[in-house]
Amino acid sequence: MKVFHTIMALIQGLLLKIFPQLGYKGVINTQINIYNRLRKQAPEMPENDLLNHLIISRIEAPPRVASKEEEYAHYKLLLENPDKTLEDVIWAIIEYENIVSRREYVFTRFSKMGLSPLEALGEIENFKAQIVKEIEESTEKRIRKRS
Repeated sequence: MKVFHTIMALIQGLLLKIFPQLGYKGVINTQINIYNRLRKQAPEMPENDLLNHLIISRIEAPPRVASKEEEYAHYKLLLENPDKTLEDVIWAIIEYENIVSRREYVFTRFSKMGLSPLEALGEIENFKAQIVKEIEESTEKRIRKRS
């Protein structure tokens, strides 16, 4: 059974390599595209309002990983933070959709692959570091600077 789960994880990883828009890289690209579009449509909009709009639009858009109330509760502190950055917003979205809302599933999956809870936490931390790096690189390359 452990071999089956390992093979399935490898297949899913391969699919994400072939179709990155299905994973967190797709979320990064989508949020940057929406940000750039909003910035172009409303160049006078304060940055904090634009980022709040980005968060609210994510909560309102399918697919939903939890109820709207649960999602609002998760993003509440970020919505209230006037010093947030685009990177903070993208990270919060990915963290919630891929890690926080799926914590039990992720640990069950790692357990079936034969990893201890401590090893699973290590893998999750590596995954988080990879995502943060990808967010930083993507926003640096693709954000349209204000004129």
